[in-house]
Amino acid sequence: MEKDNNDDNDSAGELDAGAAAAGRKKKLLIIAAAVGLLLVLGGGAAWFLRSGDAGTADSAATVATPAPAIYASLGERFVVTLQQEGKQRYFQVSLSVMAREQSAIDALTVHAPLIRGRLVSLLGSQDFAALQTEQGKLALRASILGTVQEILTAETGHAGVEQVFFTEFVLQ
Repeated sequence: MEKDNNDDNDSAGELDAGAAAAGRKKKLLIIAAAVGLLLVLGGGAAWFLRSGDAGTADSAATVATPAPAIYASLGERFVVTLQQEGKQRYFQVSLSVMAREQSAIDALTVHAPLIRGRLVSLLGSQDFAALQTEQGKLALRASILGTVQEILTAETGHAGVEQVFFTEFVLQ
């Protein structure tokens, strides 16, 4: 009789061990499924975000691409006299500008007398010694650009010109 009781205990223990093993397998299966689901969702989100960024970058690159530069001369060279230590010096300069719209170049042509008149005054007021330095030349370029943009803005409502270049620069 004892043997029958042991057999019952053994079969109950085997059932408990089988149930515990089945429970562990079920938990492991649930964890594996959750990890797999997270990986799939994470990969899908990464793909979606990357494809969205690429489209945005392409459209931003298309929008941010500037128009081609258009260059124009400001006409004949400018020749002005400068005073240095009681001596009369000559300053000769030719200028070109860069714009990205033909309308800005057209406005330069229309308003050339006004622009040239203001630039002659600006150039004639320069310090001869300062123009001999790189910093002086850069400051003069900035002043010329500001003057041209100020005139174009006042006359047309749009500055238009982005840069000014010295194409000839002579100090005597």
